[in-house]
Amino acid sequence: MISSIVITGYTNEIIQKRFRLIKTTSQDAFHPDEEMISLIPVLYWTRDAKNPLISIRKGSYIVIRGHLEFDKEMGLYILAETIQSSK
Repeated sequence: MISSIVITGYTNEIIQKRFRLIKTTSQDAFHPDEEMISLIPVLYWTRDAKNPLISIRKGSYIVIRGHLEFDKEMGLYILAETIQSSK
């Protein structure tokens, strides 16, 4: 799949031991006073023993660059290529 994505948000729950949900918010174009919340599954594939996406504490601000992938069980998710987090 050809795509390039950058998302910013906050780390949330770990699912299936390898995916991390990232919580993002945006304004609803039709209801500007309402905030829309999305939970986006992200996978960071690494050969390292310590996966930075999983080891970052819940609620940390994070910037992810990656691309879209598809999994039969998960559906669409972001495969992270780079991760930057606040400490």
